[in-house]
Amino acid sequence: MARKRKGISANLHNFCPHNGKLQYFCKSCNKYFTIDSLKGYPPTSIPFPVISYLLYFRRKIPEFSNMRKYRKFVNHWLKYLKASDQEVSRQTIHHWIKNFENLLDNVITFLEASAFCKSRLNQLIKVRPPQKVIPYRRALRILEQKFGKTNLLHLIKKDEVFFKELVEVVSKHGVFGWEFLESDFGGGSEGYRPLPGG
Repeated sequence: MARKRKGISANLHNFCPHNGKLQYFCKSCNKYFTIDSLKGYPPTSIPFPVISYLLYFRRKIPEFSNMRKYRKFVNHWLKYLKASDQEVSRQTIHHWIKNFENLLDNVITFLEASAFCKSRLNQLIKVRPPQKVIPYRRALRILEQKFGKTNLLHLIKKDEVFFKELVEVVSKHGVFGWEFLESDFGGGSEGYRPLPGG
C-alpha cells in the first residue's frame, strides 16, 4: 500500500521539485515514486489529483458506467480546468479506470482531489470572468430534475460529502456538461446556465 510522502497529504500544492510532480512513499519497498513512474502508465501532463477527482465522480454517478457519457464529462472538465489541450480517448480513460480506480483511497482522498481542483479553478478565475453562482437550493432542484429525488436521497445516505460537493459544483460552475443526459432523464435544460468552455 502506498502512502503520500510526509508533509504532502495536508497540502497538495507541495510538489516534488523534480518536474513538479507529487511524490508518494511505498511502505513495502521503502521507495518514493511518482504516479507517472508506475509501470505501464503513459506520459501525461494531466495532474493526478484531477484524474482522481474525475474517477471519484465515476464511482458515485451510476450513469457514468456508460463510457460515452463519462468521456464527454471527462473532456468537458479537462477543458474547463485547462488540464489538457486535447481530448482524451476511450483507451486512456479505460487505462485510468484499470490502473487507478482501485488505488484511489490508498493514495489520495476525494477531499484532497477536490481541494486541488478548487485551487486550480480559483487560479483560473483571475484570468477569466467568474461564473454567476446559482443558489444552492436551485442547484439542488436541477439535480432532482436530472436524477430524481429518490436517487439523491440514496446518495446522501451513502456519501453525504460527495453529495454536498456535487450540489456545490452545480451551484458554482453550472451544470458542467450534464446537458448530454437530457435525453435520458427527460425535461429540457432551458433556463439552466451552461458551463462556458475553458
